[in-house]
Amino acid sequence: MPLSVFLAGVLCLATVIALTTLVTRTAEPGAGQGAETPASGTEEPEPDRDADPAPEPADPDQRSSEEGTSEPPGNTVPEAPPSSYDGTSTWLGDFRVECETAYTDTTITDGMGTSQTAPSGSEFHIYRLHVTNEGDVPDLFDTYGTTATTTDGKEFTHDEEAETTVAWDYLWDDINPGETVTTYVVLTAPEGTQFAEVRIAGEAVLEPAT
Repeated sequence: MPLSVFLAGVLCLATVIALTTLVTRTAEPGAGQGAETPASGTEEPEPDRDADPAPEPADPDQRSSEEGTSEPPGNTVPEAPPSSYDGTSTWLGDFRVECETAYTDTTITDGMGTSQTAPSGSEFHIYRLHVTNEGDVPDLFDTYGTTATTTDGKEFTHDEEAETTVAWDYLWDDINPGETVTTYVVLTAPEGTQFAEVRIAGEAVLEPAT
């Protein structure tokens, strides 16, 4: 075989091999081609482990209990002006004690030149009493130890000095059976004070009329 023919055959074979290789590489997908790309935004975020847990639902019984702790409005304190004692009465042993009238004033007098003035911001609570001895023997009526309780629970004792000023005409004398004398109980208290009860001699309860 001539050399030229042999070389031509080798060249032709080389050309065929080269074309076959080129076609095969062209048919293969390139790197990264044909791979599915995850859709954007489809990845779920990991839960925040530091976040506070959601509060548990309130227990209905507990909620009802808490709702029921609110206190109703306070009870209204009844009014007890001094005049509410007018005409009231009580007993102290054999003595029947009737309150003719009750009132307040900042000055008291015996009507004969002796007077007394209440301290600033205070006033006298004056109870004019008719005391009758219903017993069988003469006896002494003594207001010593008299107290009074305000409508808000405070306790006051009677003002003996003020009582001496207005009740000088009956002090330390026995009252005969069937006899009636007029005397006074006096208390000194801040202006506007109202008394829910007066305990004459710390015993006989005098209460405002209802």
